[in-house]
Amino acid sequence: MKTIITVLINHIKSWNMVWFGLIFWGSVLNAFAAEFGLLANNPNLSYFFFLFGLILGLVAKFRGTWLWIPAE
Repeated sequence: MKTIITVLINHIKSWNMVWFGLIFWGSVLNAFAAEFGLLANNPNLSYFFFLFGLILGLVAKFRGTWLWIPAE
Protein backbone atom coordinates (compact mmCIF):
# COMPACT_ATOMS: atom_id res chain seq x y z
CA MET A 1 0.00 0.00 0.00
CA LYS A 2 2.88 2.38 0.78
CA THR A 3 4.38 1.84 -2.66
CA ILE A 4 1.10 2.76 -4.35
CA ILE A 5 0.88 5.97 -2.34
CA THR A 6 4.55 6.75 -3.01
CA VAL A 7 4.11 6.19 -6.74
CA LEU A 8 0.99 8.39 -6.76
CA ILE A 9 2.75 11.19 -4.87
CA ASN A 10 5.78 11.04 -7.18
CA HIS A 11 3.48 11.13 -10.21
CA ILE A 12 1.67 14.20 -8.92
CA LYS A 13 4.98 15.93 -8.10
CA SER A 14 6.45 15.35 -11.53
CA TRP A 15 3.28 16.02 -13.57
CA ASN A 16 1.81 18.87 -11.47
CA MET A 17 1.88 21.42 -14.30
CA VAL A 18 0.06 19.05 -16.61
CA TRP A 19 -2.68 18.38 -14.07
CA PHE A 20 -2.94 22.11 -13.32
CA GLY A 21 -3.27 22.88 -17.02
CA LEU A 22 -5.91 20.22 -17.53
CA ILE A 23 -8.03 21.01 -14.49
CA PHE A 24 -7.55 24.75 -13.95
CA TRP A 25 -7.04 26.17 -17.44
CA GLY A 26 -9.52 23.71 -18.94
CA SER A 27 -12.14 24.78 -16.39
CA VAL A 28 -11.43 28.49 -16.89
CA LEU A 29 -11.69 28.24 -20.67
CA ASN A 30 -14.81 26.11 -20.37
CA ALA A 31 -16.42 28.68 -18.04
CA PHE A 32 -15.65 31.50 -20.47
CA ALA A 33 -17.17 29.48 -23.30
CA ALA A 34 -20.28 28.78 -21.25
CA GLU A 35 -20.59 32.44 -20.24
CA PHE A 36 -20.37 33.65 -23.84
CA GLY A 37 -22.83 31.00 -25.05
CA LEU A 38 -20.39 29.00 -27.13
CA LEU A 39 -21.50 25.73 -25.54
CA ALA A 40 -25.21 26.27 -26.23
CA ASN A 41 -25.05 24.97 -29.79
CA ASN A 42 -22.13 22.58 -29.39
CA PRO A 43 -21.68 21.08 -25.90
CA ASN A 44 -18.86 18.85 -27.19
CA LEU A 45 -16.74 21.97 -27.58
CA SER A 46 -16.06 21.59 -23.87
CA TYR A 47 -13.67 18.72 -24.68
CA PHE A 48 -11.64 21.03 -26.87
CA PHE A 49 -11.13 23.53 -24.02
CA PHE A 50 -9.96 20.82 -21.62
CA LEU A 51 -7.69 19.43 -24.33
CA PHE A 52 -6.24 22.90 -24.83
CA GLY A 53 -5.64 23.15 -21.06
CA LEU A 54 -3.88 19.78 -21.18
CA ILE A 55 -1.68 20.98 -24.05
CA LEU A 56 -0.80 24.13 -22.12
CA GLY A 57 0.17 21.96 -19.16
CA LEU A 58 2.29 19.61 -21.29
CA VAL A 59 4.12 22.52 -22.90
CA ALA A 60 4.74 24.04 -19.47
CA LYS A 61 6.06 20.73 -18.11
CA PHE A 62 8.56 20.16 -20.91
CA ARG A 63 9.50 23.82 -21.11
CA GLY A 64 9.92 24.09 -17.34
CA THR A 65 7.76 27.20 -17.03
CA TRP A 66 4.47 28.61 -18.25
CA LEU A 67 4.24 30.19 -21.68
CA TRP A 68 3.94 33.78 -20.46
CA ILE A 69 7.02 33.52 -18.22
CA PRO A 70 10.27 33.79 -20.19
CA ALA A 71 12.40 30.65 -20.14
CA GLU A 72 15.96 31.08 -18.96
